[in-house]
Amino acid sequence: PPAVAPSAAAEPPAAAASVPGAAVSGTGQRIYADARPRLLQVRTLLKTQDSQSSVGSAFLVTPEGHLITNYHVVSSYALAPQRHRLVYATVDGRQGPLELLDFDVLHDLALLRPVDPAPLRGRGAVPFRPAEGPGSEPERGARIFSLGNPLDVGFAVTEGAYNGLAERHYLPTLFFGGSLSAGMSGGPALDAQGRLVGVNVAARRDGEQVSFLVPGALAQALLARGRDAKPITQPVHAEIERQLLAHQAGL
Repeated sequence: PPAVAPSAAAEPPAAAASVPGAAVSGTGQRIYADARPRLLQVRTLLKTQDSQSSVGSAFLVTPEGHLITNYHVVSSYALAPQRHRLVYATVDGRQGPLELLDFDVLHDLALLRPVDPAPLRGRGAVPFRPAEGPGSEPERGARIFSLGNPLDVGFAVTEGAYNGLAERHYLPTLFFGGSLSAGMSGGPALDAQGRLVGVNVAARRDGEQVSFLVPGALAQALLARGRDAKPITQPVHAEIERQLLAHQAGL
C-alpha cells in the first residue's frame, strides 16, 4: 500500500491544536490527553534555511527523549545529511534539533534523539505492550487510537479497530480499521490502556478505513538496538544495502 507520506511543506500550525470531536469516544479523549505530552512533529528542513521539505509525526519511547517515527519521514536527511536537518515540535510549542541514531528500512522505522534532551524531560514515554504471551496482542475488533499531526494542521486522534495482521503482505503489517492521513506517518497507535500497538505507516487510497501499522514489537527492537548508538552524520546508502542484503540472505 502507498505510504502515508509526510505532509508537504507548509506554514507551521498553531501550537494548540484540537482533537476532532464527533467521532472520538470518551476513551479516545482520555488517550489523547494522556499521550499529548509525548507526541511530536518531526520536520525535515533544508540546512541553510527554514524551508520545510517534509513533515511527519513521532512519539517519545524513553524518559531520556528517544523517539520513534517512520524511516520515510526522515529519509531526505538520512540520504543527504549535508543538505538537510531534523527538528521536532511538541504540542505545547517546544522545538529543537534532532539526531538520527538508527533505522530499519525494511519495516520503515527510525530512532531519533534530541540534541538537547532537557526540553523533553519529564514528559514520560509511550509504554510498549508485552512482546509475547497473554496480553501481547489486542483482540480483533478492539478499539485502538491513532495519533499524529494530519496534513500539518494540528495534533489529533483517530479512533478505529484492530484487525490483526494484514493478509498477503510480504512483511508483518497490522490492519487498522480507521483513517490515516499524510502527516500522521510515524505517530503511535495505542490501545485503551495507552500502550503501543503499532506505528502509523500507510493507507489504501482505493478504499475506506483501510490503513496499516508497523507492529509495536519492531519499534521496541529498534529502540533496544539503537538507543546508545552514535548519531548518523553521513549518507546511509551503505547501511540500506546491508539491511536489504541481510534480509535477502535470510530469505
